[in-house]
Amino acid sequence: MYTLPDNMPLQTKLLWAENGLLRKTNLFQVDRPRELELRTKMLQLHQKLALGTLGLMFAQGYLGFQLQDATTNYMELSDRHAALGKVAFGSYLTSAMLSYTAPPALRYNRKIDSIRIHRWLSIIHFTGMLALPYLGEKVSGPHDSIKSRDRALYIHRGIAVTTISTMALSALITFLPF
Repeated sequence: MYTLPDNMPLQTKLLWAENGLLRKTNLFQVDRPRELELRTKMLQLHQKLALGTLGLMFAQGYLGFQLQDATTNYMELSDRHAALGKVAFGSYLTSAMLSYTAPPALRYNRKIDSIRIHRWLSIIHFTGMLALPYLGEKVSGPHDSIKSRDRALYIHRGIAVTTISTMALSALITFLPF
């Protein structure tokens, strides 16, 4: 039939191992070379969407910092910030799903390399992306005091900066030759 690589990441095993979900459902009745072509296309689209998402997040961050000092156009900026957040979140999840559901590679290294670090960083920015909508609601929701609003904003901003930073580092590290 075909040879699958050893040491596949857990999500890849769950989907693509001989008894994986995608094999059991017969959604992919293709040979291994065509699977590798599909993998290449999925990961290239993942890269493009991820870079676009990163750009959206930088724009959203810019609007977020403008919101801090806004007086006359606060609601307009807030609405734009929220709308951009929804687009970025959808783009991010689409990009993540392309990566996490791609067919297995030819082989997986056991050593620490740029792709493995990229995957580790993805855990951080994925967690941040899941937390940011909730934290954004906390910032824009009702508050007992200015102090509680400022605390919510501080946490939201910290998670946003961490998420964007790990996404940018995750993208950059894939270009390193190790």
